[in-house]
Amino acid sequence: MLNQLENLAARVGGCSELVDFCLLSRKQLLIAYYQMAGLKPNKESQAALDENALDNFCQNLVDYLSTGHFTAYERFIKELEGTQQLSQAALIYPSLRANTDHIMQIYDTYLEKAIEADNTVDFQRTLSLVGEVLAERFVLEDKFIKLALEKVAENQKIKDEAPLAPSV
Repeated sequence: MLNQLENLAARVGGCSELVDFCLLSRKQLLIAYYQMAGLKPNKESQAALDENALDNFCQNLVDYLSTGHFTAYERFIKELEGTQQLSQAALIYPSLRANTDHIMQIYDTYLEKAIEADNTVDFQRTLSLVGEVLAERFVLEDKFIKLALEKVAENQKIKDEAPLAPSV
């Protein structure tokens, strides 16, 4: 997932401050996820669970979900007001909200119990499920990003096509 994110950032980075913010937040979450899982980015090895890494991931996850709903998604919607992309964004938002609920349900139901029981197998299984649900979320967020970039491109096209003011 981190490699896909880096490829996306390389393609669209710098086009929009909001998009850059979202991609940076996602990168921080993924790094925290890999550290908690005992995975090193771009490696396949696992290490023992680090409680500090777990705390860091949980905090990053809450921050990521909160920032998404209360800052980034609202800004995406606001930036898309008056455009064709707004109706498409309105269709994505409920799926993001459902995804948030799903992640929190996994945490409350499985992850917390696996940690308390010190059950490595259940913990790894649950961690994998969290990763799958986050991957689904990233697909949804990428749709928002695509809409925002379409708006940026339209604005640039309008700007480029605007007649130049006559010279005096």
